[in-house]
Amino acid sequence: MKVAVVGLGIAGLSICARLALAGHDVSGFEQFEPGHGRGSSHGDTRIMRLTPGEGELYVRLARRTNTLWRTWEGLAGRPFIEWTGGLMAGPRGSAFVAACQSASRTPAAMMRGDAIHALTRGAMALPYEWDVFRQEDCGVIAADAARAFLLRQAPKWGAKFSHNARIAAPIAGTTLSVDGQARAFDAVIVAAGAWAGKLLPEFAGKLAVKRRVVGYFKTETPRLLPVVCCDDEAGVYGMPASGGLYKFGFHAIGGAADPDAVREPDASDEALLSEHAEMMLPRHDPKPVRMARCLYTVTPDENFLIAPSAAHPRVLLFSACSGHGFKYAPVFGQFAEEWLNEKPSPELLAFMRGGAGVNRLGATKS
Repeated sequence: MKVAVVGLGIAGLSICARLALAGHDVSGFEQFEPGHGRGSSHGDTRIMRLTPGEGELYVRLARRTNTLWRTWEGLAGRPFIEWTGGLMAGPRGSAFVAACQSASRTPAAMMRGDAIHALTRGAMALPYEWDVFRQEDCGVIAADAARAFLLRQAPKWGAKFSHNARIAAPIAGTTLSVDGQARAFDAVIVAAGAWAGKLLPEFAGKLAVKRRVVGYFKTETPRLLPVVCCDDEAGVYGMPASGGLYKFGFHAIGGAADPDAVREPDASDEALLSEHAEMMLPRHDPKPVRMARCLYTVTPDENFLIAPSAAHPRVLLFSACSGHGFKYAPVFGQFAEEWLNEKPSPELLAFMRGGAGVNRLGATKS
């Protein structure tokens, strides 16, 4: 089958690789250069959690994905995930923290926030009365390395990539206008992240684009710290980053954005990051070494949205809701193959039905 994939972030790359390996004639299109930093997939690290607190569907999906990460690592000849452990934290009685504990294959006792300072030898601090679950099956993904691997591997399986390619919007069927030239396909998969709503306006009302900023913080005594995900109003999250730095950001802070005109990190972003870092990373310099912005593309309930166009059933929207989708990247290609073969798995069916039956808990989705 002749398939076009629009958008070559982590979702589009995964889809191209899997479909090409399955023998399809795959063409992937990206409006920017390879490995660009304008969307949602760029960056040195992303959080991996095998027992996410967002519900049983995501737990099943994480375990299914983990096997595929091992396959990618074997092909790449290097690990992509470093298992640091994690701290799932929130105010006493947090449903998110409780869900992480109940989903874990190795349940542990709940701790109080005041234990974290000693546990991390003074490097991290959480409110003393908070619930904290120490999650062992948690770590960080080498995000840019995973993207670079797929950019190399997918063409080996036959995928054809076109970068700096402009796809005319809106997409009105399986014939695309690529740099002004009409190209016909049997199926089109739109995995364009923040630009998906512009390409497929029928979904624009279900996809909100948000600007988010992360900061990188330095300490004089770098050590491998755990991932942290907080069920608070800010949706604080953090993870180890390259160079002994700690990456720190907010899931829930940041306004709406036009993906073609995104404000770069500024003094107000730095002040907010520094305020929280000073409290939670007491041995780190509260002034970030650098900051980076990214785009979240989220649905109202923050579930993935994978749905065919009402007008053109061979055109598929594939939105993995930037912010927590990267960890599931290897399974996205399987989902695309299931859709093409009209044999959806229970997980894909849940997302195609708008997340029916998905139990969403907690504020953090990283």
